[in-house]
Order: sequence, then C-alpha cells, then structure tokens
Amino acid sequence: MAWTLLAAGFCFYIKGKQGAHLGLVTFFIYLFDVFYSPGEGPVPFTYSAEAFPLYYREMGMSFAVAVNLLFAGVLSLTFPSMLKKFTPQGAFGFYAFLNVVSFILIFFFVPETKLRTLEDLDGIFSVSTRKFARHQLKEELPYWWKGITGRERVEPEPLYTAVNLQNA
Repeated sequence: MAWTLLAAGFCFYIKGKQGAHLGLVTFFIYLFDVFYSPGEGPVPFTYSAEAFPLYYREMGMSFAVAVNLLFAGVLSLTFPSMLKKFTPQGAFGFYAFLNVVSFILIFFFVPETKLRTLEDLDGIFSVSTRKFARHQLKEELPYWWKGITGRERVEPEPLYTAVNLQNA
C-alpha cells in the first residue's frame, strides 16, 4: 500500500496544465482505498476480537477500537498541516514511510491467528514477544528471502506445534 501513497505524491511533480496531475493523484488514492478497505482496514478489529480472552474481550475490543479511531482522527487533523510544511510529496512520502514501518513491526510483533481455535490462541499468545520476534528474524525472514531471490527454501521450524499449544 505504501507504493500507492508514493505514486500519489510523485504525481505532484507532473507539470502541465493547472491540475493535470489531479486525476492521477485521485486514482492512486482510490487504489489505496481499494487495497485498504478489504485488506488492512478491518484487520485491527478482527484481530483484537480474536486476541483477547473471553473474560475481558469487551474491554480489550473497546480499547482497541478507541485507539484505532484516535489515530484515524490524528491523521485527519495533521494531514492539512503536513501538506503545508512537507509539501504534498513529503506528506504522502511520510505516510508511505509509516506504512513500511508498520509492515515491519507487524511482521516482527504480531502473530498469525488465521485458522486457529480459541484454545490455540491462548498458546500462541503465551509465547513471549521476544521469542516470536527472534523466530521471525532467524527462521521466517530467511525463508521468505530465499523465495524472493529464487533460491531453494527449506520449510522453517514451526514456532507453534500441536504439543506446544495443548500444553500452554
């Protein structure tokens, strides 16, 4: 998604008739929304619904939603001043940079919960963040890098096994 923000920012370099670049800027912002709405947009709500144990899920969900909406409000309030101070290219570039940083942070600190039972999730979240981040750095990242560079990949050692999850 960062590339759509960068592309929207770079469109402001297009010279020509007054406003000739606005169609492309609008297109890339629309493309960002197309990716965000079914993709990253609902993930915080779904993830927080899965992550919190039943006995305080309501409190956790309300906190997660409040934080999400707080930062959405901060973004809405700060964008106009960033346009003035950073220029449009800088503002879009800044938010693209934040997208890349959040991608890295999510990779290292947010465990996958897809196709897991509530009992499995207790085991997954019992693993320390340090251990999870180390596993991502030493096992998963090299696995994906080898795939990107076309080298032969060996399936990484799983962090969670059925035995680990049952004993948690």
